[in-house]
Amino acid sequence: MRRVSISLVVLLALTVLSTSVTANQSFADETKMSKELIEELSKTGDIEVIVQFNGPSSSRLWQALESKGAEVLGKLSVLDGGLISASPTSVAKISKFSFVEHMELNIPLEYFFLPGDQDDVESMMHETIHVVNASMAWHRVIIGTDGVIKTESDLSFTEYDGKGATAVDLDTGIDGEHPDFDCGEPWSGEKLIWSAKWTGLAWVDAPNCNSDTSSGHGTHVGGTIAGNGDASAGRHLGTAKGASIVALGTGDGASIFAAVEGLEWTYQHSRPGLNEYNIRVVSNSWGTNGDYNPNNAVTLLTDMLTYDNGVAVIFAASNSGGSGEEGEDDLRTNVYANTPSAISIAALTHDGGAVTSFSSRGWSTQQHTWPDLGAPGRNIWATAPRGTAIDASTTAQGDLYYMAISGTSMATPHIGGIATLLIAAAPSLGVADYQIEDHDEGQSQYFDASPKGLQFEDWNQRNESRVHEVELILELTSNYEIVKNSCEDGNEDDPCDNIPEECYLSSNTGMCHDWRVGHGLVDTDKALALARTLQIMRDPDEDGFLDNPGATVWDAFAHYEDIMDTREIPLRTDQLRHAWKGEWSHFNNGPTSTFGTYSTDDRHYVWIPNGTFEMQISFSSLGWDSNTAQVAQIRPNVDLGSDGNDDAQGQGTVVGDTIFIQLDVSQEHWGKWTEFDVTGTAISLPFNSILSGSEFLEPRVPYTVDVLLTLDVTSDILVEVPLRNDGYSDLDPAPPSDLYDPSSANDLLMLRPVYDESLVPEYNKESTFLSESGIGILTLMVAVVIILLIVGGAGSFLVLRRGPKSYEAELVTESETNM
Repeated sequence: MRRVSISLVVLLALTVLSTSVTANQSFADETKMSKELIEELSKTGDIEVIVQFNGPSSSRLWQALESKGAEVLGKLSVLDGGLISASPTSVAKISKFSFVEHMELNIPLEYFFLPGDQDDVESMMHETIHVVNASMAWHRVIIGTDGVIKTESDLSFTEYDGKGATAVDLDTGIDGEHPDFDCGEPWSGEKLIWSAKWTGLAWVDAPNCNSDTSSGHGTHVGGTIAGNGDASAGRHLGTAKGASIVALGTGDGASIFAAVEGLEWTYQHSRPGLNEYNIRVVSNSWGTNGDYNPNNAVTLLTDMLTYDNGVAVIFAASNSGGSGEEGEDDLRTNVYANTPSAISIAALTHDGGAVTSFSSRGWSTQQHTWPDLGAPGRNIWATAPRGTAIDASTTAQGDLYYMAISGTSMATPHIGGIATLLIAAAPSLGVADYQIEDHDEGQSQYFDASPKGLQFEDWNQRNESRVHEVELILELTSNYEIVKNSCEDGNEDDPCDNIPEECYLSSNTGMCHDWRVGHGLVDTDKALALARTLQIMRDPDEDGFLDNPGATVWDAFAHYEDIMDTREIPLRTDQLRHAWKGEWSHFNNGPTSTFGTYSTDDRHYVWIPNGTFEMQISFSSLGWDSNTAQVAQIRPNVDLGSDGNDDAQGQGTVVGDTIFIQLDVSQEHWGKWTEFDVTGTAISLPFNSILSGSEFLEPRVPYTVDVLLTLDVTSDILVEVPLRNDGYSDLDPAPPSDLYDPSSANDLLMLRPVYDESLVPEYNKESTFLSESGIGILTLMVAVVIILLIVGGAGSFLVLRRGPKSYEAELVTESETNM
């Protein structure tokens, strides 16, 4: 009898305890909770929760949470709230506080990458900057609104390459010691302006500029955004090769709260008037799958960055494949990419001709879950870190400074760099108050079915439905036809044949789009032309003050193609030049290596036009580095005509750290590439590097190369520089040689694609049209004829008189201006 009584007591106690826990959970206010948090309440053990308040944070509110058993792990500075750890029972109780606005589970960050194909050597020879047409955008000569070609102080053509703007790489960090980021010696501070690591409490300077110590994911992403290619003599470039980067390393095993802190840092440092580094883009190759949640912390900060600060927020669409026909609980796209103000990126094949098998498809009946754009994401070659998990898995690819991996993580930074390039060229770009994201409400626009997912009856009126002008520009200029019903093998769920001939037209852009690729393969060249057309309409005198802030992307869309042309540009000179820089590295310090077993691949190419008779080469390198006790002796190999012979062997005059080489060029070399390479020896005693924990212990020798070509201009010469698939090379005007006689010389003609900004029409405030929903729509604009000014005068180097398809230009020397 006694045993029965004890058993009954225990049973009653367990019943009471069970009832108590169940009651506490059942009394949770689930309307304030994310789906993932609700599911977690049925488990045991403490939960990490991001909690938001509906008013300013105060010690009283934090004490109230602690009174319910919560431990405060971190406090937010932009949003009102922070991170707590609490039992399911405590979480349920906390949700009942009237000052609690929203609660979400602090889930682990997922990075969307896959191993690259170790045997795909061909992709190494095909840079994706060409697939997205970034190299064509750099290649175009810029003719200003005054009709004068824009040049730099050395007479080289000005480029739109992202210089002047900064992108945040919010990821696992960046190994800033890599030569392509110029954070360490010898090019300190020219590319990676800050590399920081999240400690759990604050962002701190990363030792040796290395905030990517265990993954390598973020280093690869950063190189695709804005790497300068120094470890490859400028071949492996980011899409915004001239831009700057901030690396915020959340670290591996990090959770959403670390990313939230990164977005908060970005918000605080991109505020108008307080934006020292012109931070206007944040690239995010992480997330988790799910439908748009307007209340979570990442979404709120995405909206604030876009609408308050004009920052373009880019997100990977995810690597979960699918067909677009998944059920309500099986959405494959990234919850954060599905935020209307964010730009969601699908992964295309290396050549941009198809969607990859792994790239996430949105729900076919819910447009806001569709990717917005596509970019290459298969076998993308970019910067490799040292001593990380990904780096260790890619060493068989044969390059210790670059690696190939795949994923929407790799597609996203292409757009991150392109967005940075656009904003650098058109700083007025911001939120498009006149444009909203596509959405299905009540009935699918394209199918006889009810839309899946979140519904908003007031979608067209919601502030949060608006998009960034960068997104609209990229959507209007992307190439959809190339990827329509085109899928990579490997996704058995997707039949890839269900887009009709007439396609699915977006009601907001008037362009084709679908749940696989959004609006298609991005085209940097066209996007830049559209962005510049809009910028000039808003600021026609380019003084930095917007005369016509009401001009929209749609106003510019009617005219942007007019500024894109190919012209013969006469130059009054007989010399052309090409210059680049790099870092030659040579492994002799490692414990398992032997002297000279590996050096960087420093091949670079210079086009030799018809009529060239002389090549002058100036090659400068650092022979002695006292910081590392490094001694180096390197020189260029020069293979005229790429026939396998070093035509510079044994030649050259050494003056200090510079070698001057002069080579005769014959007719057999015309119309061909000259291949440059760097060879030599170096040894160092990197005691300081070892003590500081550096992972780059090999000798690293910085160098610069300047090549000057002299041409015979006694007859007409037409120069056209082709674009290579395995890198980027160009020719620019240079001052005339001492042999040049302007009275008898013919014009040296360069056939170049141009952006002719003098053709941008004056903005007509009465000509803006709105769509039937009150949003900007494609409309034929009233043609406006303007008078193009002929610009001349002292101080101009290139003076143009514009004809239908050609220019008469001259290089004016300082002595001539004083005559």
